Amino acid sequence: MDQSDEKDFDALQEAARAVSRDWPANKASMALRAVGLDGDVRPSLDEIAAENGVSRETVRRARNQLLKELDAGAQRLGIYSAQSLAGADSAFTDGAPATLRALRRFLTMTGPLEWDQVLTAWARAAGKPPYEPLPTDVVSMQEWLQSAGGFSITADSSASGSPVIDVSHPEALDRVGRFLTATLCEHPDGVDRADLLAAAEAAGLKSTTIATALSQHPAVLRLGRGTWALRRRANGDDPPARVSMARRKPERMRPTSFGWDADGSLSIEFSLPRNPSPVIAVPKAIAHLIEGRQFQIGEANRRMKIVVGNARLWGFGPIVSEREITGGQRVRISLNLISGTARLETAGRENGI
Repeated sequence: MDQSDEKDFDALQEAARAVSRDWPANKASMALRAVGLDGDVRPSLDEIAAENGVSRETVRRARNQLLKELDAGAQRLGIYSAQSLAGADSAFTDGAPATLRALRRFLTMTGPLEWDQVLTAWARAAGKPPYEPLPTDVVSMQEWLQSAGGFSITADSSASGSPVIDVSHPEALDRVGRFLTATLCEHPDGVDRADLLAAAEAAGLKSTTIATALSQHPAVLRLGRGTWALRRRANGDDPPARVSMARRKPERMRPTSFGWDADGSLSIEFSLPRNPSPVIAVPKAIAHLIEGRQFQIGEANRRMKIVVGNARLWGFGPIVSEREITGGQRVRISLNLISGTARLETAGRENGI
């Protein structure tokens, strides 16, 4: 920040503290941190919630109340400059700071998009905060984003002629955004909804949270029944991305099978899914034997858990990554029903973990 930006930021910080002076100390602290006015780095809502032992929604409401009260008195206080007050990671600009930050996060997830595509995607959120309506007029949009800072705007050479919008620097994503990006970014043909929800639970997220995100998050796109992907820019002269009901024929893979090892362990052999947090379906014939159970896996000094729930099994992703096993390879997991331990190996090998 230059000196004028620092003065504006200091003024905004002083105003935010004045607004929250009569709030409970914990609420004020959470709100100030959530908007990037307390500390050099703005933590995610999830991190603030965990540190304070409250829900993410509690932090979000405190943040939104602070932003709303600051917006209401912005012109009177004269604290907003024409540029971002705290860099691309924490923008407070005239108009809608929460919406601008949401737009940066959206573009961080999708990459550059034509403005027409942005408007189409934005409509999925139905105007719910922070996805307030965006300027539909191109001139107004350009003035708005240029004054905000942190965006790049270039002319589009395709037939649509809609300007292409991108972020100058990636915006810090919340936990849901990070999960959707990591899970979908390498799967342009989409990921099955059931696999996404199971992966969410394996990652410590509520499946209902991801189900809600799939229904309204602008950055995701429904490719077909039960298949979701990240929204990307249309190529060449193609029209903006549209929902396609046609699903690509899935890759032919050998089915999951099961058997019993010589030591009495139940073994499940499967083709490793091409997901960062792999989840497999447990054959119905044996699901009742292991439903709801957990199995310890790994070396004694760093045990991990394999979890079984809703006829699905997960938790072995870290070991798969360590052993550099790639998607599509055949893998066998042996579950000792008596000791509650597990062993993983690639099919055909005798020495597993």
